[in-house]
Amino acid sequence: MRELGTRLQAIVDYVEPDRKVADVGCDHAYVSMELAEKKNCTVIAMDINEGPLKIAEENIYGERLEKKVETRLSNGLEALEPGEVDTIVIAGMGGHLITDILRDGADKLKPGMRLVLSPQSDLRLVRYSLRKQNIFIDSEKCLSEGGKWYFILNCTVGMSLPLGVPDEVAKQNMDYGAYLPEHPTAEFREFLDWEARGFEVLIKDLARQRTPAARARKGSLEKQLEMNKRLREAIGE
Repeated sequence: MRELGTRLQAIVDYVEPDRKVADVGCDHAYVSMELAEKKNCTVIAMDINEGPLKIAEENIYGERLEKKVETRLSNGLEALEPGEVDTIVIAGMGGHLITDILRDGADKLKPGMRLVLSPQSDLRLVRYSLRKQNIFIDSEKCLSEGGKWYFILNCTVGMSLPLGVPDEVAKQNMDYGAYLPEHPTAEFREFLDWEARGFEVLIKDLARQRTPAARARKGSLEKQLEMNKRLREAIGE
């Protein structure tokens, strides 16, 4: 039986029914199949590696979903035609790679298109890069699974702008986004507490070191900890 787990199920929940979806980096196509079966979506399951894609094909045929889920070997969005889908899912990879995929495939992004993103790292970079591309984060989910914290971004591609977004605008809300501080959940509060403890441990360790690099890193973490605590106090229990 196919079991998605908390993170993948949250990704599926963000996708609207009856959509045409590109599942980029589909791995074994569990999300693709769930979208086809439970959300009545037609899906293009894409991966850069032949091995996972072959397993995905076996899984799709094994569940008789080949009429609703197509597989394609693709580096990012390369194998996708403009206008072919109205929703793109990218999960299970680092933030740098996600930003590269969206930048290199900018011609495949159309105003109003939905993006569901789950970066494994470099979340600040992802938020910054999305704003630079005029992609807006409508909502976010914060959750824990397997001892790791994940954020899932539900986004909309905006209308094209005649001028680029200034850096000072793109850098707003890089650390925690705009949505969760205004709509805090128990999981987000727990994440902030976990993050603060981690900062405190690192700051104590760096205080024992005497190098200029350690002092600079300690100062940066102290600023991050202060921001964390201000937000945590503001959102309350």
